[in-house]
Amino acid sequence: MHAPQPISDLSDDALDWQVLLHSGHASATDRARYQRWCQLSPAHAEAAQEAEALWQDLGHTPTAQVFEAAPARLGKRHWAAGIAASLVLLVAGYGGWQQAPVWLADYHTSIGEQQRITLTDGSRVLLNSGSALNVAFSAGERRVTLEAGEALFETTDDPRPFVVETAGEAVQGRAATFSVRRDGHVVLAKGEARLGDRNLAIAADASAQTAWQRGKLIFNGKPLGQVLAELERYQHGRILLSDHKLSALEVSGVFDLNEPQALLRTLEQRYGLKVTYLPWLAVVH
Repeated sequence: MHAPQPISDLSDDALDWQVLLHSGHASATDRARYQRWCQLSPAHAEAAQEAEALWQDLGHTPTAQVFEAAPARLGKRHWAAGIAASLVLLVAGYGGWQQAPVWLADYHTSIGEQQRITLTDGSRVLLNSGSALNVAFSAGERRVTLEAGEALFETTDDPRPFVVETAGEAVQGRAATFSVRRDGHVVLAKGEARLGDRNLAIAADASAQTAWQRGKLIFNGKPLGQVLAELERYQHGRILLSDHKLSALEVSGVFDLNEPQALLRTLEQRYGLKVTYLPWLAVVH
């Protein structure tokens, strides 16, 4: 008898099915296979329902049409100039968040690394790639400062407020689960939290936006420019577009953070793009 498939694997498989079924390329055979998959066990059916609900919450947009490959329209001089400019940007801009002075923080992660932390009050923190956190608990307050990157907080119930400070903003939660990014993006999964004077609502797409905690990235009709910017957070070096017109290309899929190059291969295979690899640089064209 085969061992039951882990629930997390079922959830990932169910999301993969949703990507296929909404890709515009699913056949009647694919849909029949999906129905059989859903009927394999109650756990399969539950995973399918959750994935379908998540897909609806994401506000699915139609899969984008494949763009014409950019090099066919670019002359050699343009292409060479683009590469040269990219290298200049690489040297000048690589001192950004990937090289941020975070090593003196109480907790920090390198690119592509995640770290689980249990604080003295029992609250748990999952630090994402390239992130840094300082902790300053006192008798009246539990305060942490997200110096860089992103973190998922699961706070315990405590008379002292739990405050996450980052980029001039303060998020306050008690017995809540929420993620915070240095760019000010906050996702509340459950519980109660406040950002300034505003109560936060539970995000409909919280599961997708915190998928990184399960080693996944989920995109549903996201512009290519945003997709590449997100992927860049999980690998060393820069990822640049040779043609800004390509940045609006809509991308959908579920990708494994343990294999970031798989996303770039998908762009080549599914969207007709090409990727040129240079030291510390990938150029999408």
